Amino acid sequence: EDENEMGWKPTETMCRGRRDYRKHRVFTIDPTTAKDLDDALHITRLEDGRVEIGVHIADVSHFISPGSAVDEEALRRATSVYLVNGVIPMLPRPLCEIACSLNENVERLAFSCVWRMNMDGTLGKKKTGGKNKGQQHTNEDDIWYGRTVIKSCARLDYATAQNIIDKKVANGEPHVDATYWPKSRQPTGGHTIDQVAADVRLMHKVAMARRKLRFENGALALNGIKLAFQLEEDGETPKLCAPYPIRDSNRLIEEFMLLANYLVAQRLITHAHGRALLRNHAPPIEQGMQQVVDVSKESFNFEIDTTNSNTLQESLSRLSRECNDELVVQCVTESLMTPMRPAEYIAAGELDEVDWQHFALNIPYYTHFTSPIRRYPDVIVHRLLQATLDEEVENFSLTQKEIHSAALHCNDMRMSAKKAQERSDRVFLSLYLKKNPISSTLGVCLGVGEKTFTVFVPSLGLSTRCFLQEHDNEFDIHAFEDSNNGKRRIVIRPKTSIVPGMEAQPSHEGSWKSLDIQVFTKLEVECTCKMQT
Repeated sequence: EDENEMGWKPTETMCRGRRDYRKHRVFTIDPTTAKDLDDALHITRLEDGRVEIGVHIADVSHFISPGSAVDEEALRRATSVYLVNGVIPMLPRPLCEIACSLNENVERLAFSCVWRMNMDGTLGKKKTGGKNKGQQHTNEDDIWYGRTVIKSCARLDYATAQNIIDKKVANGEPHVDATYWPKSRQPTGGHTIDQVAADVRLMHKVAMARRKLRFENGALALNGIKLAFQLEEDGETPKLCAPYPIRDSNRLIEEFMLLANYLVAQRLITHAHGRALLRNHAPPIEQGMQQVVDVSKESFNFEIDTTNSNTLQESLSRLSRECNDELVVQCVTESLMTPMRPAEYIAAGELDEVDWQHFALNIPYYTHFTSPIRRYPDVIVHRLLQATLDEEVENFSLTQKEIHSAALHCNDMRMSAKKAQERSDRVFLSLYLKKNPISSTLGVCLGVGEKTFTVFVPSLGLSTRCFLQEHDNEFDIHAFEDSNNGKRRIVIRPKTSIVPGMEAQPSHEGSWKSLDIQVFTKLEVECTCKMQT
């Protein structure tokens, strides 16, 4: 028995009735250290100039029966929690890392969404033009949903996929440089390096066209910086800390996952009706958005239109074009994230149709289908999707209200997991700064309160609040509301030990007399870890 299988190889009985993709050139692209591989892809050129895209998702619902002990515990957890020093999985590890994980060179059960699309990113046979070009109006015959069996030929990571996209490797050379494409990530099963590289480049071309269409149609991108840590061998001491790079290879996967999720949501709405488990995103809090609009107008004389996601994205794009200071764009984007509401899971029948919409993606409905190993809502979506294919929706194990109740629980658990992940990042950043303090870096004030102000550190993607009373012994602090514009300001001056009447000493280099802090004031900051007593 192959050690990668560990007794989990699908039997012929399991494969019966499934579409067979084992001979297709299917592969995965994931983070370097990923163990739970949810999704794999294939791409095939069609004779009519279009391409067929296959998104193959781990068939978790095959292994977990509704109401079983594993199912109930998975629902209770609702999500895997990714901490800096480890993962708390939603499913038992033999399932999430072996049986369900779409590992390379082994047969695995999948639930797939396969569709045909044009090279320009549109769906449907005829390329559409005009105002609504790229909207997903397509013939149902061009989309197929169903259970499959696959055999991934390669386990690519984002760095390797990016090297392929950038043509640093696989350009017809006889021997591939393992620096750019490690031997362990090269294809097996009779598929060649050049074939897989051609697929990755073709996927990239289609995905970038699709991405361009999405933003033309009003999608919004507010991407904050996520820190990535590299730990020492003890698994506890951070030796490196840097912003996680988002490459085109990440965006490639994102585009196809977004589209698969959208197409599955479409199927659920038309066939599962009120039971459809969707993921909506409500518009942001108006008051918070208006504050950012007012400050941007006052600080940069720049108008931000927050009417909808389309106008907001257009404003940010215009700011990027017109402003030479990338930091300004980053700070405005960071400020806009604060009034954003979180996306949430719902049962469609429990809300009005207008409330199904996803503000950031600017689409009328959306769901999560692509990560059932780490998200419980995806498991429900898989079961619902199969019920629509079997025409058994009316006999589904959960009612509309039960699905909505499960969705609300998943929302709570997702928020708890997010907070735990953020706390974990903060703990390990503190450990890193304790050993590697940053003596000087750029900070920007994003908010001024009565006794505090918030500083954003772009290099760390981190916002932290500074409490003025902690510095009473070092500075004279005057916090007030400007009578001219009603905005809060804080003026800080170093305390002096000079006796009145004595001549002041010449100021040494780097000293300062006064600091006037308002929103978007640039500051030189020191980042350290202070032990609390």
